[in-house]
Amino acid sequence: MYDPTSPILDFYPKDFASDLNGKKQDWEAIVKIPFIQEDRLLAAMASREHRLTQEERARNSFGTSYIFTHSPELQPVYSSSLPGFFPDIHRCYCVTKPFHLPTLDGLHLVKGLLDGVGLGVHAMAGFPSLDTLLHNSQLLYHSVNVFQQNSRNQSVILFIKNEWSDQKSMSIAENLIGKRLYYNWPFLKEGMVVAISDSHFRYEYQAFGRNVRISGIPHSGPELSAFARKSENHESTYSKRFGVITGDVDVLVHVRPLKGMRCHVFSLGV
Repeated sequence: MYDPTSPILDFYPKDFASDLNGKKQDWEAIVKIPFIQEDRLLAAMASREHRLTQEERARNSFGTSYIFTHSPELQPVYSSSLPGFFPDIHRCYCVTKPFHLPTLDGLHLVKGLLDGVGLGVHAMAGFPSLDTLLHNSQLLYHSVNVFQQNSRNQSVILFIKNEWSDQKSMSIAENLIGKRLYYNWPFLKEGMVVAISDSHFRYEYQAFGRNVRISGIPHSGPELSAFARKSENHESTYSKRFGVITGDVDVLVHVRPLKGMRCHVFSLGV
């Protein structure tokens, strides 16, 4: 690491740059040193192996794995593995046995994906994928929040294409309320839509005599401010935390999860 004749001396520079990337402490920075080349490192080590002692060679080889289990019966004194540094254990309830990994018993590992595995839009329901959402992307300076600090470098920013821009809130409500869908992209969960709200109304099923139909209920004062706060929060969270630009959030979709009792809300830009 410091011998001037070392063939891998360039792996360990004394002077190097560091990139804070929005961090405050030096120890949080990314250290800009050369990537270690495995073949050169192994070749340099091989040229010095003859200098190792027998004990060092044993330390550098694979040993036996052990499993430690509790026993209710007091075991004999457990002798120190390093006398002079660690004392003997006089009240030992631990049993030590060699551990060997189980064998496949005639089975074999299959490299790669099995036949029939679905990917992209055909993947397991709810699996994160960019194939389930219309979008385009650009490499931009967007100050994405990483570890409570705004990134100073460029980030890959996703721009979501709005599939509902030509529809009114009532039309969206009639298309979605009562249907199952996946929400909370990209970590999707399944739920059922129970209501739609925009800046003026909340649309949901209402009883009119013996009939039930979707109707808009005007927001009260607190509900108006709550809608503005929630829609702004959805837009800001996706933009600053995930680098996803949704555009203005004009509609919120209220979803009841298929598991649990809480009601979640996600945004739909229109």
